[in-house]
Amino acid sequence: MKKFAYVLMMISSIFILSSCTNSKEADIVTTMFPQYDFARQIVGDKMSVSLLVPPGVEVHTYEASSKDMIAIKEAKLFIFTSLDIDTWIKDPLTIGGNETVVMNLSEHYTMEEHHHEDEMTLNQQIEDEHDHSAELHYWVDPLIALQLIDAILEQIVLIDPDNQAFYEANAEVYHEAIHEAHEAFDLYIQNGHVDQEIYFAGHNALGLFSERYHITISSLFESFKPDADLTSSELINFTQIVKQANVHTLFIEELAEPKAALQIKNELAKENYILNLVELHAYHNLTKTEMEEGIRYLDLFNRNIEAIIAVLNSQL
Repeated sequence: MKKFAYVLMMISSIFILSSCTNSKEADIVTTMFPQYDFARQIVGDKMSVSLLVPPGVEVHTYEASSKDMIAIKEAKLFIFTSLDIDTWIKDPLTIGGNETVVMNLSEHYTMEEHHHEDEMTLNQQIEDEHDHSAELHYWVDPLIALQLIDAILEQIVLIDPDNQAFYEANAEVYHEAIHEAHEAFDLYIQNGHVDQEIYFAGHNALGLFSERYHITISSLFESFKPDADLTSSELINFTQIVKQANVHTLFIEELAEPKAALQIKNELAKENYILNLVELHAYHNLTKTEMEEGIRYLDLFNRNIEAIIAVLNSQL
């Protein structure tokens, strides 16, 4: 009887621990990976941070549950991406609790001017090149990401001023690491790689990234779902585009089955034409494994940089 009671107690303890681990309730609640990562890098062990969207789940189609809404109301700070991405948010003014600071992250950055020495005048270049629809995925530009870190830091200090120095130090370290990676890649691009082209299978969410570094990202099928099957005519058309462009690396989205890209790769393999599929991450969300490994925005940024450099070097 005592043994049974002991086993029952252990099972109960595991259940309680598991419930706490999986809970979305936290001091800071976020709707997407970038702000989740920025917040957790800043607060360290001083506050808890949760991500509403489970690992591996598509952000654009996510709908908040009743438990999510409770977590938001009980949070000290709620950070969402935008009303265009988080369409389930009907009224930002009423979604939080009485003490919750609600932050629409899309309102906390400005487009920074940038150019390369061999290009036209600054204002003309930005006016001609900028695609305003690309701003839907504003976080992919690392210099905008730095502004977001600063903005989130400001809100965190607001809700916990006693640990301001700790938060500022953490933010500075992360800020510098991302900026250092940006400068190294920008220098590489300026050194003979401006306007080089890479190919992407599916919807390209990296518009501001390509503008920042002046890389052409050509989508093989912008409006076609990457996990859909190609018709025979589509397959012929896309394989011809790849061969004519002499493309041997096709970038694919994260968290989406690249069924169409695999069809193209397999079709080209019949002609002994090698096509590699490489992920180009847009930071929406992580896999469960990546989340457990503690992958950061910086890690994904460096992964993208390394993949792009490998392709651009192969094209010289």
